[in-house]
Amino acid sequence: MKLIILQENFLKGLNIVNRIASSNKNSLPILNNILLEARQGVLDLITTNLEIAVKSSIRSKIEKEGKITIPAQILTSYISLLESGPLILNLEGDELEIKTKNSKTKIKGISAEDFPIIPQVERKHKYVIQSDLLKKCIENVDFCVSSSETRMEISGLLFNFNNPENGKLNIVGTDSYRLAEVQTILDKSSSEDKISVIIPLKTVQEVSKNLLEDKKDVELYLSENQVLFINGEDEVVSRLISGQFPDYKLIIPKNFRSRATLDKELFLKAVKLCGLFTKSGINDINIKIKAEESKIVVSSTNNQLGENTTEIDCQIYGEDNEIVFNYRFLLDGLLTLNQDEVILEMINDATPAILRAEKEKDYVYLIMPIKHQEANN
Repeated sequence: MKLIILQENFLKGLNIVNRIASSNKNSLPILNNILLEARQGVLDLITTNLEIAVKSSIRSKIEKEGKITIPAQILTSYISLLESGPLILNLEGDELEIKTKNSKTKIKGISAEDFPIIPQVERKHKYVIQSDLLKKCIENVDFCVSSSETRMEISGLLFNFNNPENGKLNIVGTDSYRLAEVQTILDKSSSEDKISVIIPLKTVQEVSKNLLEDKKDVELYLSENQVLFINGEDEVVSRLISGQFPDYKLIIPKNFRSRATLDKELFLKAVKLCGLFTKSGINDINIKIKAEESKIVVSSTNNQLGENTTEIDCQIYGEDNEIVFNYRFLLDGLLTLNQDEVILEMINDATPAILRAEKEKDYVYLIMPIKHQEANN
């Protein structure tokens, strides 16, 4: 293998694939390496942890094709210290020689024959979405995903293509205590099949961090147990999570007894203030709706620290009501809303409440209450 590549292009590709190799906890040493494969005017950089594989392809002047795996950390660190400009890469046995105008180094590698085979996803079910839209959708729901591996079906995001003929995609995340659902628009779809898949959280976060930095469209392909994301010259392929995602539509209330429309920043500040005086391990704050006074009262008490009560003037539709939330969950929901006014809808203190923005119809945040007996313990 011998090629010429620009340092800035090489480093950009390394930064895209390096994260998977650097965070690898697998015992196989080769999974800490990056596969470099020179072919037909392109240098492919590939890493995998056996669940996710990331590839970045960089245009290069290929003088001799070939492949080798090189430790990701030292290669990325070394290339980042070089000045911009052309680099000459030359493979001699299991050593990769890297030459610049003023320096030369050799890094020992491992044969590419020992590198795992990356699954090939059949490009049958194709969906296209704007990269900035997908990034926003992921960030609006991924914080809800369960970190526990005991319920694998909620350890990823549900991608629901049950409405492709109308160009809609629903993405849902939950940890059983709260749930976020966002609906977005597909640019196009090659499939009219109604498909729902669960994509691991780490996969969608990898996509969001590395592949969505520009306005390029993202192509998404689905096979029986794999998903492939393509953004320009970069790709992420991952297994899907088997299992049945909860039928979340059944728990989203259709009617409410109380609805409060209030200033987001005032509500956010009240929640943060009360968050300072919640009980450790419970994080409970009380929300009281006073319909006749057109007020919401946010309060919390900690016998060891003190208490706080904040009143907010707002528009109330319906009747008096009261509910107890985990303030961290409420705070997370508020921080995702980008409108000046937010709406809190609730039935009673034993059923889920809904938090949404006044003018955002395609996003809903559901939060389960803390039962009174739990909060008082």
